[in-house]
Amino acid sequence: MQTRVPTPCVGLCSTTYGDSVCRGCKRFAHEIVDWNRYDDIQKAAVLARLTQLMSEVLSRYVLVTDEGMLKHALDSHGLRYRKDQPPECWAYDLFRQTRGQFARLADLGLAKLPEVESMSYREIWDSMNSEYLAVSEGHYERYFRQPLAFD
Repeated sequence: MQTRVPTPCVGLCSTTYGDSVCRGCKRFAHEIVDWNRYDDIQKAAVLARLTQLMSEVLSRYVLVTDEGMLKHALDSHGLRYRKDQPPECWAYDLFRQTRGQFARLADLGLAKLPEVESMSYREIWDSMNSEYLAVSEGHYERYFRQPLAFD
């Protein structure tokens, strides 16, 4: 039985308001529109880009110290995450769904990196989310808004 590639949608679509990159899932507007027409290889390529960018951004703020604790925290609180993604993406999903409203990272199998030690969890979330969007917008600009070259 073939498994369906899940949509990365998080229910916060901003492309309907004219954004080229969704502020929720960080997909490009055309990827959202065409998602149901994509084959599994195209969907997997989109998911791979999002996973890579999300992991890279999170790893500049937070370290996953205990994958099992993180998984348990997500499961016990009924938070949505993709088990096939790396734990850094799970941590990003935790921040996204709680907006950084939790007591202690250590209880979640996470630790702040020294560079962000002075930031509150909410500030970390806001900064990660902004950076992830900026990186995604940069990819969009690089690949879809290049100036036309005339010979």
